[in-house]
Amino acid sequence: MIKYLLALASFAFFGITILLARFAYPILVGCKKLFAKVFKKEVKEFPKERSEGYKKAEKIVINYVLVGLAIAIFAVRFMGYDDIQWISGWEKYIKIGAIPQSKVNAVFGELCLWLIVPANILVYLRAFFKEKTVGWFNKFIALPVILVSIICMKQTEINMIGVSHDVLSEFKLVEIMFPIELGALLALSIYFFIKDIKERIDVKDYHFVAGMALIGCFFAIPPFLPMFFFGVGKAGYYPYDISVTHREVIYVLFIALPLVVYFFLRNKTQVKINFSLTFITLSAMVAFMYANKFSKIDEPWNYPWHLCNTAMFILPLCMIFKPKRLFYFTYFINVFGALMATLMPNYSSTSLLLEPDVVRFIMNHTMAFWMPLLMVALKVYERPKFKQYLYSTIWLFVYFVAMLFLNSYFNANGHETDFFFIYTDKIADKLGKWAERIYERNIIVDVKGLKMTFRPLYQSLYLIGYIGLGFAMWFVYSLFFRIADSHYELHCLLKVARKGKIDMRIRKSKEPVENLTSGEITLVFDEFTKRYGNSQVLSADHISFKVKGGMIFGFLGPNGAGKSTCIKSAIGIQPVTDGHIFVCGHDVTTEPVQSKKLIGYVPDHYALYEKLTGREYINYIADLYKVSKKDRDERITYYVNLFELTQAFDNRMQTYSHGMKQKIAIMAALVHNPKIWILDEPLTGLDPQSIFQVKQCMIRHAKEGNIVFFSSHIIDVVEKMCTDIAIIQKGHLVYQASMKQVEKEHPEGLETFYLSTIKDNGDLDIAQ
Repeated sequence: MIKYLLALASFAFFGITILLARFAYPILVGCKKLFAKVFKKEVKEFPKERSEGYKKAEKIVINYVLVGLAIAIFAVRFMGYDDIQWISGWEKYIKIGAIPQSKVNAVFGELCLWLIVPANILVYLRAFFKEKTVGWFNKFIALPVILVSIICMKQTEINMIGVSHDVLSEFKLVEIMFPIELGALLALSIYFFIKDIKERIDVKDYHFVAGMALIGCFFAIPPFLPMFFFGVGKAGYYPYDISVTHREVIYVLFIALPLVVYFFLRNKTQVKINFSLTFITLSAMVAFMYANKFSKIDEPWNYPWHLCNTAMFILPLCMIFKPKRLFYFTYFINVFGALMATLMPNYSSTSLLLEPDVVRFIMNHTMAFWMPLLMVALKVYERPKFKQYLYSTIWLFVYFVAMLFLNSYFNANGHETDFFFIYTDKIADKLGKWAERIYERNIIVDVKGLKMTFRPLYQSLYLIGYIGLGFAMWFVYSLFFRIADSHYELHCLLKVARKGKIDMRIRKSKEPVENLTSGEITLVFDEFTKRYGNSQVLSADHISFKVKGGMIFGFLGPNGAGKSTCIKSAIGIQPVTDGHIFVCGHDVTTEPVQSKKLIGYVPDHYALYEKLTGREYINYIADLYKVSKKDRDERITYYVNLFELTQAFDNRMQTYSHGMKQKIAIMAALVHNPKIWILDEPLTGLDPQSIFQVKQCMIRHAKEGNIVFFSSHIIDVVEKMCTDIAIIQKGHLVYQASMKQVEKEHPEGLETFYLSTIKDNGDLDIAQ
């Protein structure tokens, strides 16, 4: 009963503090009005809405002060007792402690002991992540676990410390802190529940909540939990020396598990990804800390100084505070170290699979190995550059020297330590007798009576070899990310195909192109954004403009400005990262077939089936667009005469000159009479007569009410032909206007204005 009173008192304290913080403004207004009424004095009218200052104060009190206090209470409870869980088989729990337990009580107590950790973390994270889905973790995961833990408080305490007292004078620290922790958690969880009560999420988000809850809880598994339910495992299950059991662990936890997490999160928003990885890393860190309690605080030789142990603390810090140099240290150094440790584990060769020390070792190195790679693959951090590898090497040297002296100092004082495996012959023994002979060359330094042993040659070669192998791993990482980039691009294309839900009736119909337009003839870029792969630089950054029928629209910009990126996205040969492009009202992402039927495209580098004749090729393209025989014959005759191709049209295109092939590409783009004709550098390499012929085609096509959209570096042609222009620089649209407006505002001419515009915008910062 006393423990429930403690939980109630904690709940009341946190609840009242939350209410005061939440309703401080109306309480203050009410008090002032009451004061005015009693003392009959006038007070000024108060705004109905709270000011930003009050809202900020509420956030500080609840999200920082109360959540911080709850974290401190949890830390004291978690670290302030010695575990008795290191017992094989759940049947033995029935008889432990002062009060015998039933099987059901023992199991429920153990489950609560496990799940209360992710429940704590989910409540804390809700204070700092505003994404609506995060609130559902609190509603459906954390709150039910907290309520069940309050009901099963006694059973959980017995599983923690082996006893549950009823007399206050006999209480241990954990018996005081645990109910206080549950009361605080309940108050915060209910507050966030009420705050999120109106939030609704899509059906697909239910899958995210369920899947992420399973993944996060998996990494929060205490090392002793598998042994509690299943014992230490069957004889022969030794995960050592690449045995069958060892290989199975590597396949499942080091290969399959990270792939599952990656594919589960790759389509999610960046906020969901950040939340998920923070949840996983914090859960894994707490699970790792089950063997590190306050009782060892005065034993620095038992601290987790080992490299892969430090990763359990570095990874949550990298997710919460985003320290780049610290992250790249763990990326280059810990990943490789975890891989080597996994292949050559330092637990006993006779240790069984489910022993707590083995479970802890495997989970620790699993996290240290693939979590940094996952953070880069999911775009939490950008791809590392060579300078980051150099910084990591410097920090490795600092860490190596520190561990060198700590090992020597602790061993000189009689405490056996081997942080980073640089003090004993563990690695030398794996390499052979030559390494053992180098290891045996040591020097002893007497420091105030302490005889500290160093092995300069062996330890120097160890450091150099580690750095070299780490550098080699960098190339493996690069290959991995190139594969990931290719997969991501393929994924984007497949996503477009699924999202489009292409209507097979439209695909098979013989409906004329003219009937596919939805309203006026337009080409609209609406906040169009394009990013290639994992690049931090946008090739097109929120570009918006509209081109109407009858326009000849010039698209200008220097090489690499993003012109071809915009054009290739508009015609649908590469996916749109964000925003929209509309072709006569059809979104190129969701209605790709309808959009492409309305476009004729002449690329900067054409590709033709050169073993076909010109006539065969144009007829082939006309068949694709289902152009009637009457229309195609009429158009072919017109363009053959215009381009003077009568003599060569029935010859194979491999005999054509560059200019003739360019004319065939133009005919292929126009044979279906597109509403939008897009040309990417169409005049490059053409003779003056051919340029004139192409210009005549462009003018004629625009006069018929269609759009001619072309990019060019020939400013004179743009100035004389275009009705409107746009200038793009480093992915940004820096200018758009009609030619009449350009002539009025810039009498010096388009060329001079264009060059000055490019120069003025040459230092645009487009890093994202």
